[in-house]
Amino acid sequence: MESREHSIVIVEDEGLIAVDLRGRLERAGYRVPGIAGTAVEALDVIREKSPDLILMDIRLRGGSDGIQVAEQVLRDFDIPVVYLTAYEDRKTLERASQTQAFGYIKKPIDGASLQGSIEMAISKHRHERHLREQRDWLSASFAALPDAVLVADVSGRTCYINPVAEELFGCTANQALGRPSGELLRIKRDNGEPLEDLMPVVMLQETTVRWPAGIWLEGAGGKRCAIEGGLAPRWTRGRMDGVVVTFHDVTLCRFEEEQSRLNNKHDALSRLADGVAGHLDLELSVVAEENTRLLSSLPTGSPLRSSAEAIQSAALNACAVTCGLREYGQDREIKPQVVQVNDTLADLEKTWRRVFPDLTVQFDPNPRPVHADANGLSHALKTLFRHALQWMQAGGGIAISAAGAELEGLAEWVRIRLTYKSAREDGAALERAFDPSWDGNWEGLPAAYSVTKRMGGLLRAHLEPDQNVVFEIYLPSVEVAATGLEMEAEEQETLLLIEPNSEVRRLLRAYFEQHGYRVIEARDCEDALLLAQSDESPIRLAIANPAQGDRYRTELVNKLIELKAGICVRVIDGYREEGTDAQPGRFLAKRQLIEWADRMMQPAVLSSAAN
Repeated sequence: MESREHSIVIVEDEGLIAVDLRGRLERAGYRVPGIAGTAVEALDVIREKSPDLILMDIRLRGGSDGIQVAEQVLRDFDIPVVYLTAYEDRKTLERASQTQAFGYIKKPIDGASLQGSIEMAISKHRHERHLREQRDWLSASFAALPDAVLVADVSGRTCYINPVAEELFGCTANQALGRPSGELLRIKRDNGEPLEDLMPVVMLQETTVRWPAGIWLEGAGGKRCAIEGGLAPRWTRGRMDGVVVTFHDVTLCRFEEEQSRLNNKHDALSRLADGVAGHLDLELSVVAEENTRLLSSLPTGSPLRSSAEAIQSAALNACAVTCGLREYGQDREIKPQVVQVNDTLADLEKTWRRVFPDLTVQFDPNPRPVHADANGLSHALKTLFRHALQWMQAGGGIAISAAGAELEGLAEWVRIRLTYKSAREDGAALERAFDPSWDGNWEGLPAAYSVTKRMGGLLRAHLEPDQNVVFEIYLPSVEVAATGLEMEAEEQETLLLIEPNSEVRRLLRAYFEQHGYRVIEARDCEDALLLAQSDESPIRLAIANPAQGDRYRTELVNKLIELKAGICVRVIDGYREEGTDAQPGRFLAKRQLIEWADRMMQPAVLSSAAN
């Protein structure tokens, strides 16, 4: 077996065993640049020689054993470790396994197994390093994309998912690694049928394939989201070695498209109704006027009088129809207010149960206020309830529920759902449920749709399997702060941020505000001093990364202290800590900045700064 001159460090406290091992390895073609008998010696040799592999005895002289040395090697170096041990007790093996060793060789050492174990460990380590490098490359390539990305190998095993996909799938990239991609890509069609696996299609065609229309992903916690995107072959050195899957959440976009489609349809019908009503008004007024003249001219016993009276009755009925059409065609203004859906349902339930005892009402378990008109919402719900009573299957029930629409990918909406079984309604009829008709239907469901639309919501109907008819009202939710409820104000500490880069200012401002700070921004030291002078509130903290050419850079700290007594100022050069030539300062992440700010706001530090 060819060794290819791999270098191996031996960590063994028995001198004779170490010398014997060295001889065996060198005769097999390996290089042994160093031998160590203690933990300290081992780390020095490893740091100096950077071997390809370490043969590590578990029992060593001194205070540390080989497992502790291997733990440090795992933390500080990327070098595989193979243990040498005469001990096989369970506790020792459990400790050793946690160091991710690449093998065990039991003493006394068999010459045949020695080289095989070494070559296997080096090969396995090389493969794992390649996978890590590959994951790092994938992360650098896809982490910042706004779309979700999943990379799978030719066998369909997951190699990588980016942060957007992590959120949708509800697992980390490490948890997804190696899992069949189908376990994560639970994609279904609108009718609920699973979508066929398209990865073989991509690999057979060696070209990009788009996702079909009307599909959705079942994500973490049962959340559904409509998706669009595609699958593309992944090439390495001219060879296809996997598939890159990309998609983005279009749930809100589709919801808004449906809302726009139905609203446009409703608006067109409203204009048609208003136009028809206006035209009929003119014609019917002529009919009514002429019929009145005809009746007045006919003698009481005339045989034509009954015909004239029938014409008059028909004209009055037609006038009622035009009034209904005009009512449908005119959007009466309503003023949305803050409404608690559970309260509205509770009030209606008292009446509904007297009419229909077999009613199921499920209130929102996480009640939230909505933008709505209380009377308009009650009217729409009553209309839906009356429709259900008229069309439901005999002996069936009616169920009404309220809940947030988070699982549908609509976090800012509240959904009220009414369901019942019907043998007389089909999908086509429900698609036209909100259209006006000559039977007077504009006063029922079309009016309910109209009032829901004016509240900024959406009313839709569809048929589910087993003839379950579903009506859904979606209403925009409001934040607690918008409900008019008085909230106790929380005092915020003010932080002055001096940063010439607008994107960095935006990022840090959002982060500090998220952690309860009030942030005022300045792009240079001169602006910062003007803000400090004009802002009457106390400024406790300042973080400054002024440009090198800023003329007030050297005077900034003293001038801020003069303007705002007790202020804590941190000047940073490119968000790096001060370092030395040998050890450059580390880059400060936003997490370190907030830790500094919180530490500076502790009472003892504030008191010291003030004095």
